[in-house]
Amino acid sequence: MRSTGPVSSPRRKTATGIAAGLFAGLGLQVGVWAVLIPHLVASRGLTPAALGAALALMAATSIAALAAAGPLADRVGRRPVAVAGAAGFAAAFALLAAVEAPAALWPTVALYGVASGFLDLAANAVGADYERAYRVRAMIRLHAGFSAAAAAGALLAGAVGPATYWVAAAIYAGLAAATTIAPLPPHEHLDGVAPGGRLALLRIPAIAVAVALCALCFFGDGAIEGYSALFLRDALASGTLLTGAALAAYHGASLVGRLVFARVDGERLVLTIAGMLASAGMLVVVAAGSPVLAAAGLLIVGFALSPVIPTALSLAGRSAPGRSATAVSLVTTIGYGAFVAGPPFVGALAGLTSLRAALVPVVVSTAAIALLALRLPSRR
Repeated sequence: MRSTGPVSSPRRKTATGIAAGLFAGLGLQVGVWAVLIPHLVASRGLTPAALGAALALMAATSIAALAAAGPLADRVGRRPVAVAGAAGFAAAFALLAAVEAPAALWPTVALYGVASGFLDLAANAVGADYERAYRVRAMIRLHAGFSAAAAAGALLAGAVGPATYWVAAAIYAGLAAATTIAPLPPHEHLDGVAPGGRLALLRIPAIAVAVALCALCFFGDGAIEGYSALFLRDALASGTLLTGAALAAYHGASLVGRLVFARVDGERLVLTIAGMLASAGMLVVVAAGSPVLAAAGLLIVGFALSPVIPTALSLAGRSAPGRSATAVSLVTTIGYGAFVAGPPFVGALAGLTSLRAALVPVVVSTAAIALLALRLPSRR
């Protein structure tokens, strides 16, 4: 195993910029994609079932790419994975703009998913490298950049419409070019065969805690994104405007929360506050008798959960020297699995009870985040 020496201040500034750029690139496509889905449906003549199949294909290829990218990044470096992710997005957006044949959608969506998995892994691995190389805690701030870019992407797509495909393609081509030549934060990498399989990393207590944190947080996110709008509309008779505003505020609160929690010293304290506050906010949601009160609860939950994923990935990235990208890949892959599992679980429980009762497990899962914080040292 090989480690790098100290780096100069100018190199650190460049590394800061490229790390922030990767997270911004990861966030931008989230906002663009969400806003342009109706155009995609109309231009390709997709039925709801076909759209669901396309989204499932995207999710499957993204998770598969994410799982493969971790060991790859530990062996060949972060740069090839990051460049492949950015270039993949550039190609996917160009194809979405230029080719409207319905049959072309499936390989394009698969490419989009692969690009998402690669860029997701690269951004978080580079963020973990940055923290370790410069002995700072930067992951929450970097994820705040992700949230800001997602909002910017949504605003861009809303203002420009389908032409955003070409704009995004140009942005990602530029990101790929910049990542090709920019110095990245130094990282340790493996020489020869990695010791043990990736699941062996779960024997490292810190990584096991990081996996649990991600799974709990993503489970709640999946349930909220899948069913909060339906709960507001059907259970609380909310209008469309308030429902949309509540969900927008939920995501906006995530950006604010990351900016605030980035200033809180100590991961144990951050996770304790996050879990307790999120559980309290979710309790307000499920007990609410009015949509306004439920929307306020969602605002609290969005704010509170915002530092959990960045903190978990930071913890994983520094707990497996030489295999940090594989550790990040493992944590996020399991976490995304929980995100996918959340909505079906809530839906099945709602069928047996009610939608209000089906959201109660999220109160429990968020409270468990605070309990997991006890597994961390009081300061890091």
